Amino acid sequence: MKRALTLLLLPLLLVAVVPALAQQQAQYSQYMNNNYILNPGATGVEDYIDVKLSYRTQWTGLEGAPKTYYASASSSLGKWRTTGKRTLRDRRRPFHAIGGLVYKDETGPTSRTGAYLSYAYNLVLRPNLRAALGVSAGMQQFAVDGQKLQFFDPTTVAASAASRVLDGSVGLWVYSSDFYFGVSGAQLLGNKLNFSYGPNSLEAGEGNTLKRHYFATGGVRVPLSDDWSLVPSVLVKAVQPAPLSVDLNAKLKYQDLLWGGVSWRAFDSFVGMVGLNYEQFTVGYSYDAGLSQLAGYHGGSHEILVGLRLKKKAQVVCTNRFW
Repeated sequence: MKRALTLLLLPLLLVAVVPALAQQQAQYSQYMNNNYILNPGATGVEDYIDVKLSYRTQWTGLEGAPKTYYASASSSLGKWRTTGKRTLRDRRRPFHAIGGLVYKDETGPTSRTGAYLSYAYNLVLRPNLRAALGVSAGMQQFAVDGQKLQFFDPTTVAASAASRVLDGSVGLWVYSSDFYFGVSGAQLLGNKLNFSYGPNSLEAGEGNTLKRHYFATGGVRVPLSDDWSLVPSVLVKAVQPAPLSVDLNAKLKYQDLLWGGVSWRAFDSFVGMVGLNYEQFTVGYSYDAGLSQLAGYHGGSHEILVGLRLKKKAQVVCTNRFW
């Protein structure tokens, strides 16, 4: 009986301890096409309602490998943002923006689901330079599906467990038509998870605390000709006690129609990306080829991103120079 109880509690102990040793946030390769998912300061910076849907399957071929889904939408508030004839006063006027994000991240029998609402205040620093400060608040649920747990004794049956916590993030976004830069922090509340199993309770402890994540990203648009432009960018991610993570990216764009890019995630993977924009529709695909010692055991990672740029009024959709 004691051995059986240990087997029942072991998966939950792993769920509690592993997040403390590695990054808890889901991994994305096309974040530069939707900076909103990492920084609430990027809420509604475009002159349209920006809707994005994404699906990512990581380490294909490995049983229980991570799968991530998300849907996001953000928009500025106020009719002046969609008015073709803007006065100088309008161009200097600050504006408000709102957004929302829902996601689900599954790894084997464990899953993490979240829902957030965000708000950003956007102000003018110079005629072609703006800054936005954003906040987001929501809830995360961590769960273990007992039906997916496998034990040495096939007759062992495990129940399911879940824990919900409030969560919040903040971010600063500075941008112009030629560059962007942002810093943000996620899981700032640092709440603890509390799993219960039958008559015994696994109380929240040091091992199952949500770790604070910090992101810094920047990119610049380099015109090559009237039709072609290059957009190099970088992302730095920090979470204790995991080592610092750095992504180096480069995207080559043809007008607002086609783009291709590459990314190097330091000592982890090499990423190839392609995308197409047609009127208000966008689609992107990326493939991650692993570089770590785990690379020989899986077939890489795939990610698909679909976007919809909804016009607020009868007008030509604003061109996003970084998408």
